[in-house]
Amino acid sequence: MGTAKYRFGLPDIPPVAGNVDGLARVFRDPGLGGLGGDTCHTLVDPAKDLAIRQIAVWCREPEDVLVVYFSGHGLIGEDGELLLACADTDPDMAEYTALPISLLRKAIQASPARIRVLILDCCYSGRAIRALGNAEADLLGQVELSGTYTLASAPGDLQALFDEGERYTVFTGKLIDTLRKGITGEASLLSVDAVYRHLRRELRGSNLPEPKQVHSDTASDLALVHNAAYVGATPVSRSTGPQGNPFRHVDLLVRRAGEDARDRLVLRNEARDGAWPALARLRMAAELDRLGETSTAVETLRTLGVDGDVHQALREMRAFGSLVEGDRLWEAELVDSWEVGTADDPDVLWGLMMAIWLSASGLPVHKQTAAVGELVRHGHDDQARSVLNGMLRKRGLPRTDRKVIQSALKEL
Repeated sequence: MGTAKYRFGLPDIPPVAGNVDGLARVFRDPGLGGLGGDTCHTLVDPAKDLAIRQIAVWCREPEDVLVVYFSGHGLIGEDGELLLACADTDPDMAEYTALPISLLRKAIQASPARIRVLILDCCYSGRAIRALGNAEADLLGQVELSGTYTLASAPGDLQALFDEGERYTVFTGKLIDTLRKGITGEASLLSVDAVYRHLRRELRGSNLPEPKQVHSDTASDLALVHNAAYVGATPVSRSTGPQGNPFRHVDLLVRRAGEDARDRLVLRNEARDGAWPALARLRMAAELDRLGETSTAVETLRTLGVDGDVHQALREMRAFGSLVEGDRLWEAELVDSWEVGTADDPDVLWGLMMAIWLSASGLPVHKQTAAVGELVRHGHDDQARSVLNGMLRKRGLPRTDRKVIQSALKEL
């Protein structure tokens, strides 16, 4: 989020719009951040009320990692609180028309994300500079959040913030350049701490204001993007789609993603590719969630057409996976909703297990049967029939759903 244009006297900062767009492009790049449009949001020149409302909504979405970025003017309230200027901020009434850092803190702290990162690129000019004095430590204290890594740039004037005609502000331009080009000598994935150390050296060498950091040890290790300068690394390509048998191919992708961070980026890209069968993409979503890539898993389930609470669907798939791994599925309460009977045929049990997994995914029945139909197109007719018969074993199955499943069986 950033504010480039102001209505009530604050000087415009044109490069801020470029900041927001440029940083979003980095995080959405399949070879760098790999985020999708549903998990990487942007907001330029918002009014104060819209800004805090939208931030609060977006902060509630991720369960794994949350990154919040703001660029624009920073003001100081009469009580010393940091205020982030929005499009409708009046500098003479800043405490009533700007976004208080305390509200932003509250939204971030309320997020279910396990790791949180806050990046501020603010300019303090005029009255703000006089109010700040030597209280930089107090200012940094305001943006300190438990379990959150904060990276802040606070140049004292517009000249230090940006050069006329440049696409980005100085700090964010350096940040984007670092994320795109990578850092030689660092690991295959760039941590926020590595990025901070590199930016500090770069800005100090150019006699520019150095960024500040406040962090917890855990958050500082967070990998922001793939390191394009990693020695021996090859670029992470865009999705190639399924090669050969897609169900064997997805097994290979899942196994590799659990062993190597770069292959995790590959799995992210493939999970978004609609060329894959739905069952394969569900498998990818479950593995990404297990690896902490919950945002991508959520995005994948939504594009597949999962109804209702996607996070609840992931929790149920997670529980299913744990039960299967521990060989406890058939004794669990989860199967109480299914007619297991005395079935001991391995094919029947496999079909029932797949039916329970599909139900846990939250896909509506017509999409479940469509996913099973993809098995047929790849030569797995018997397995498809077994899954559909398993779906009919669900207790209390609505008549309309039963007809959909029976119709799919007749088409085999």
